[in-house]
Amino acid sequence: MKELFDSLKHVGMDVRGLKLLDTCFVFDMLSRNKKLPEGKYGITSFNVEELLKVGHRLHKLKHKLREFVKKGDFVVVDVDVHIGNFESEKDFVRSVDNELLKLIADASDAVLLAVAVKTESDVYTKDKHHLFTVPLENYLSKYGIKVLKEF
Repeated sequence: MKELFDSLKHVGMDVRGLKLLDTCFVFDMLSRNKKLPEGKYGITSFNVEELLKVGHRLHKLKHKLREFVKKGDFVVVDVDVHIGNFESEKDFVRSVDNELLKLIADASDAVLLAVAVKTESDVYTKDKHHLFTVPLENYLSKYGIKVLKEF
């Protein structure tokens, strides 16, 4: 599966206006047989690592994930932070916006929002606990960024 992700178009954080897909959103979309509507979509390299880490445990969704990646209707936004390295996750988020870690308890979730801030992109997620909070929504409004749970 890694070779499929490697074959996708990779972009830096200078890209703007994407619809960033969180790992949990991708899984939900695949389990409900949803397709990406027209748009400019992206997944961070951090989220790709998450997808690869749990990919072997997917059973029914493994084939759907493979087809989703083969279709390649999204770009991979390369970030210099990797899953499991909590200090680098925090450092990365602080380098973009120090306040995010005060509003998002999990630094891994904050990485996606930091990329969204940097790329002026909306986020699609199913993470109700960390990313659907009124204080975070109010804070992100200054950037013009939305956190959405549906297309």
